[in-house]
Amino acid sequence: MKRSLIALALGAAMISVPAAANLDQGYGYIGGQLNYFDLDTGLGSVNPMALTFLGGYQFNPYLALEGRIGVGVSDDDFDVWGENISLEVDHYYAGYLVGTLPLTDWVSVYGLLGYAETKISASSGGNSADESDNDLSYGLGLKMNASENAGFTLEYIELYDDVSSLNLGFTYQF
Repeated sequence: MKRSLIALALGAAMISVPAAANLDQGYGYIGGQLNYFDLDTGLGSVNPMALTFLGGYQFNPYLALEGRIGVGVSDDDFDVWGENISLEVDHYYAGYLVGTLPLTDWVSVYGLLGYAETKISASSGGNSADESDNDLSYGLGLKMNASENAGFTLEYIELYDDVSSLNLGFTYQF
């Protein structure tokens, strides 16, 4: 696994060197997303929601680096032996290498590969606990441009084992 990650990182670096040499093609971007999480508890699935702020730099039409910060906005409950347990995403941080394949001038698909850290809280009957985890994160998305500078995104992200997210977002490039 380590060797494949090193090979992937070296490959990305080799691709990004020509991209960085022609910086006049690049632009920065910011955006926001509504995240619909799917957390597998082992006893069922729960679906808390979060909001994410993202920012990045698109080096060329095919390669970008992106950072994300997300905070939970709603929790979801499940029942274990008659006890109601509430789960919430406190926050998450992620950094991604984004590979984009433009299909037309207005539509593109993209893949994300990076690292994410997520903190999740559980509460029941006045007691609470939280857990943080981090791991390799990956996903796929679709972007539809509304104008030359603005676009809408729909994506699926696997943050780490048993935690994924379906995201609806908006980006603005400058």
